[in-house]
Amino acid sequence: MNKLFYFSVVLVLIFASCKKASTPAPAPPVISFASFTTSDATNGILTFNFSDADGDIGLNQEDTTGLYATNTVGYYDFYMRYFYLDSTGNYVKFFHAFNGGNPIEDSAKFLYRIPFVVNNIKSKTLDGQIIINLNGYKPANTALYRNFRYEFYIYDRALHKSNVVTTPGFSTPY
Repeated sequence: MNKLFYFSVVLVLIFASCKKASTPAPAPPVISFASFTTSDATNGILTFNFSDADGDIGLNQEDTTGLYATNTVGYYDFYMRYFYLDSTGNYVKFFHAFNGGNPIEDSAKFLYRIPFVVNNIKSKTLDGQIIINLNGYKPANTALYRNFRYEFYIYDRALHKSNVVTTPGFSTPY
């Protein structure tokens, strides 16, 4: 009886130690600012680096239903806000008053769909650089908006939100 007891305890310990390793939780993408350039008063190029442990960056053209339906967070995967430098030296979100009404956010919010990135490597982790052509990179061509910065973030296909990046301040002659 004593041998049977020890044998049972050994079997329980063996089965308890054979627990499967848990799968890590999906991680959000990590992004960082790389560069911003302008060629004139309306065209700019924003470049940023990304790393995504799940390797699921970008949207297909046909991704327009379900999680990616119009008017949902998932329809766009790149979100960027414009901030201008005010007369007190602070960066302020741009708001526009329509027809003399209350200020509302308008075209200073840039929304884009990053094209789907095919991951053909064995590791799921995907690292790279994304270049976004900004047509109308600032709200107006007035002197008030010559000094500005951006704040941006992305979502992966599983709708994990990345960190929010604030760019350095930019100054243009336009």
